[in-house]
Amino acid sequence: MEASLMYHRLLQVAQLTFVSLTEENIDTCLLAIFFMSRFESAVHRLGQLNPKTSLTTTLQSFSHHDGALAALGFWKQHLSQTHPATDVIKHTRRGMLRSALMRNLALPKWMQEGSSFGEYGLELEYDRIVVRIVNVRQRLCTPLNEKTDSHRTSPKVASMAKELNEEVADVDKALQDWTANFPSTWSYQRHTLSNPHPWPIRDFYSPIVYSYSSPAYATIWNQYYASRMLINSIRWRVLQLENPNSADIVHNQRLECLFHVNSMANDLASNVPYCLGRFTVAHGSYSSSHPTTVTPNANEDINPHLASLLIWPLTIASSIRDMDVQQKLWFRSELARLGRMVGAGVFECAETDHWLEM
Repeated sequence: MEASLMYHRLLQVAQLTFVSLTEENIDTCLLAIFFMSRFESAVHRLGQLNPKTSLTTTLQSFSHHDGALAALGFWKQHLSQTHPATDVIKHTRRGMLRSALMRNLALPKWMQEGSSFGEYGLELEYDRIVVRIVNVRQRLCTPLNEKTDSHRTSPKVASMAKELNEEVADVDKALQDWTANFPSTWSYQRHTLSNPHPWPIRDFYSPIVYSYSSPAYATIWNQYYASRMLINSIRWRVLQLENPNSADIVHNQRLECLFHVNSMANDLASNVPYCLGRFTVAHGSYSSSHPTTVTPNANEDINPHLASLLIWPLTIASSIRDMDVQQKLWFRSELARLGRMVGAGVFECAETDHWLEM
């Protein structure tokens, strides 16, 4: 009750501030919107869902996303020339990109160039790829809506599908090129656990696990794996609309897409135990008598901060249409548990029929 009262007081203050945004209060306003959205997510429970309504239309927290987008637009139009992007502005925009991806919304033109919002280097390269993914996913709606007969593809739809297929394939290549610029210190080590478990189990999908010299590097690779899962899933759907006269070529390309989706899913699943601190690695000497040993510690408490870094990649992975059903259920189970751990009750929906499909 007390938290609810504080929330409504904050809402009133934010509404008053919103009509008079300045360089001095824009960050404060964006932070207020963020915390109000987190409150909505924290108090959201499965019982509040309308069984006839999708998750994206049910969540009230998306109204806060719209408010943050409006505030960003005001900054870009009126303040950006004299007030450079702060970390708050940069991370708010990243959140809006994710929101647009979840809701399948078109991005406004002013929001598409990340360098205007403080992105640079490898982060800017990835940001531009994400913008392309958001745009191509939204563009896919047009040919899907125009294909009214599931057994026939009109020349117009086939032409749009061909263009989209080329764009999506180029985005997938851009993701691969992006990782080619990673420093060697960001690479992972592959380990095989000796435990005779009936896989999968909680936090371990298989005995194959990856380790890194820093959790930050694992987070970057998680973004890559999840993004390639999504872009190949999108391409798989695009190929369904291709000209049936190219059946053999399309069939091979669809198989290639499924291969990449499953391969990236396995890589992401192998990262989860490390990201949650579920094992330790003891590096032996170069002598074969002292090999590297991996010791699971599945009973240790999980750091909520580390858990939060997995939320977005698991959100994508758990919503991919075209992947192994058992693995998708495992991703959903992990996401729901981590959501409860970090106080984001909305992710409990991951284990229900309400969950997203991208």
